[in-house]
Amino acid sequence: MDEPDDNPLAQIYQHIIETDPGLAGDASLPDRLERAYAHAVGLGFTDGDAIDRFLRYEATAPNFYRQPAIDAWLRAPGQPVEQRFADVLARVKSRLRRD
Repeated sequence: MDEPDDNPLAQIYQHIIETDPGLAGDASLPDRLERAYAHAVGLGFTDGDAIDRFLRYEATAPNFYRQPAIDAWLRAPGQPVEQRFADVLARVKSRLRRD
């Protein structure tokens, strides 16, 4: 991965491993983040904060966005993808609180 100053993805990676040093030992993390970033952009993400959150979830829940229900929700027409992603996060958090 490029130096953090040269690449926003590298900046996010750096922040993730600073926040959770245990992830620094995950050799698959840089590749997973690159794939998740490409996927997010392909879905239509344009908001940097939403992309950052998407990648942070990928760091701790590998391939979360490939789960059929999440993938279908993110691809649903109507709302911008960033809003659909926020809705998914809200539903997950709500379910976690209930359980």
